[in-house]
Amino acid sequence: MTPSPDRFHRVIDLPLPEPGTLADYATLPLDPYAGGRQRRRRFSQFRMEAEAGTEGGWALELLPHRPFVQSARVNGFAGGVRRHFEPIRVDLAPLITAGADALQLDRDESWQLNVHQNRLLAFPGETNVAVPEGPHRDGHDFSMIAVLGRQNVSGGVSQLLPTGGGEPFFEITLEPGQALVFDDSAMWHHATDIACTGGSGGFRDLCVVAFNRWAHREYGEEYELRTLADS
Repeated sequence: MTPSPDRFHRVIDLPLPEPGTLADYATLPLDPYAGGRQRRRRFSQFRMEAEAGTEGGWALELLPHRPFVQSARVNGFAGGVRRHFEPIRVDLAPLITAGADALQLDRDESWQLNVHQNRLLAFPGETNVAVPEGPHRDGHDFSMIAVLGRQNVSGGVSQLLPTGGGEPFFEITLEPGQALVFDDSAMWHHATDIACTGGSGGFRDLCVVAFNRWAHREYGEEYELRTLADS
């Protein structure tokens, strides 16, 4: 489909992940907030700034671990609660900074990042829902959906839609090593369900990154209390 000309989005090729990253996806614990047994997740948050003394490059500071909180107004499926996940154990910085560069983020700003390491399992004969909340936006400034692995599955088509819903204006089946970056404030996104194509099951491995200007940060006790009250 023809992309809408006034919506920022782009598909990029990713650098090779750090050694051990792909194998680590097999160790992800169950996401108990997603319903069912399909989704595994770890989660961490960072502060990101332009690397001092260089024309390019970003420095990431791991923030003290906190739960993941979204307003129920944004996520009607799992918002309005503190979701507790184990922290990410692998180095995803090369993938994250590739997304920041593709988005041409303002290097004079500090950025707060929510980073999700997800595995969606596909079981034979079952409906394997990719996005339980359906088409939505997450309330961030920008987002990146990166695919690191894909085995024995069909579906999982990434879609961008007009704000409020409607027919997708952009669709792509991301292959391992590809990412979709987009302006989360200007559109909704979704992914179609996946089906298992092998008798022993399959999976789709993602790194999902939200980029928020530090002034818009979604981090800390004050943010969590305000967001839970809003829900």
